[in-house]
Amino acid sequence: MLRDYSKYLTCGHCGYRGLGKVLTSYCERDGETVKSPCGYLAREVSMPWGTAYVLSECGSCDKLTLTEIFWHDRCTSAQEYTYTVLYPQKTAADK
Repeated sequence: MLRDYSKYLTCGHCGYRGLGKVLTSYCERDGETVKSPCGYLAREVSMPWGTAYVLSECGSCDKLTLTEIFWHDRCTSAQEYTYTVLYPQKTAADK
């Protein structure tokens, strides 16, 4: 996982996007194994991917946001990762 992901974090409270303070993070890693349609192992692929969870403090409103990041080593920049704000949760009125 690339380290420059913090500039793509978005505050779930005020919508500020930028360099918030990362308080803590946790990353689960895995790798891919390519199999043929018949089910036998075709080849091992060294292509890590995973999910990271980041607790950050907004640089604008100072509130906390929990973000889930899906990443893959095929991504050439952290901008290509998938970011999902888990906290605060959006309500029907926010959408």
